[in-house]
Amino acid sequence: MTSLRATTDVLRSTLARAQEERGQRPDLVDGPDGPECEWAAYERARMHETVNAIRAERLLPAAPVEDIIRAEQLAVGHSDYSRKFAFYCAELGEK
Repeated sequence: MTSLRATTDVLRSTLARAQEERGQRPDLVDGPDGPECEWAAYERARMHETVNAIRAERLLPAAPVEDIIRAEQLAVGHSDYSRKFAFYCAELGEK
């Protein structure tokens, strides 16, 4: 069984790769709470895909995007946002 730490590391890497592409997504798009930066929606989508890939490997049902949004909202405003977002998403891969 994969540890929570290892799952967090996988998700942190996913997020870091997505963050490297921020410059390629400068537009505003519709988000869960109204207009948002396109790069934010992209990063959330990559995390959602990765969480569900992890869940599928563990024979768990897919997590709804609302779970990813909640994980992201818990991390927003923290100086270690990326680490917290990855950790909260990793917890979703566990249950």
